[in-house]
Amino acid sequence: MPNKKKHYTLVLLRDTGHPIRQFHIRARQLLLLLTGAGTAVTLLLIFSALGVLHVGDVMRLQQSETENMRLKTEIQLVEQRVNELEGNLREVDEFQRWTRNLANFDPLRESVLSAGLSGPAGHRLSSELVGMDSRLMRLGGQSQKLRQSAEEVLETVRQDVKSMGRIPSILPLAGGRLTSRFGRRIDPFTGRPASHEGLDLSARRGTPIVATADGRVSQVEYSGSGYGNMVSLEHGNGFQTRFAHCDRILVEPGQEVTRGETIATVGNSGHSTAPHVHYEILKDGTPYNPSQYILSGEFIVD
Repeated sequence: MPNKKKHYTLVLLRDTGHPIRQFHIRARQLLLLLTGAGTAVTLLLIFSALGVLHVGDVMRLQQSETENMRLKTEIQLVEQRVNELEGNLREVDEFQRWTRNLANFDPLRESVLSAGLSGPAGHRLSSELVGMDSRLMRLGGQSQKLRQSAEEVLETVRQDVKSMGRIPSILPLAGGRLTSRFGRRIDPFTGRPASHEGLDLSARRGTPIVATADGRVSQVEYSGSGYGNMVSLEHGNGFQTRFAHCDRILVEPGQEVTRGETIATVGNSGHSTAPHVHYEILKDGTPYNPSQYILSGEFIVD
């Protein structure tokens, strides 16, 4: 007796008054139907998952593009600042060339200025950032060289200013009137030609007399040779100044004085016909015309 193929009956029940419907499905057909449904559900789930992944990729791509735009904007701003820095350093370079020339220094070699700071470039940086990193390192090296140059010039200027401060270059009176120049003249006491080794500046008695350069008081005395109350200053480099016919002397031997500092007052001591100061400059013991050292043509103290 042959085997009967298994089959399943599907019964559809509807509302009251409608007939009952039955469907006979063989087992193989049911299996195929269930397999197809399962496959459809699986495919639906796979496509749904792929859709979610795709949406995630799109969102991440959009975020990356936004981040890239932000970084690009920041890079442009940094590049603008680097360009400004390069321009500023060019101006500083021109200024340092001028100052080194004034200080009698040789200009910095281009190879020295073009050398940058040592250090490895960031290998993980983009090409734009690597180029900017190189420029910043070069600018850093230039700024260091320019600073060293400025310090070198500054130290020289300080030394020069210190030396200049010890050269008698102003007159010892404010508002004094020149009554006798350096050189040959008729001596007012003898009536004979004589050598006058300084300048005579007349002023009211008690007018302050100031040091004409930085120095040290080397001598304070009453001179029997006709200078009367006299003060002498040593300035270094062979320079010495003398101030004669003083009324009062306000400094002591060994005292350090600065240019413009009051050291005495105008008087009429010694061989003098009226209140005035006799002012001399000596270099290595030889009298020189003070007018050659005065910075201003007027007989005033700056």
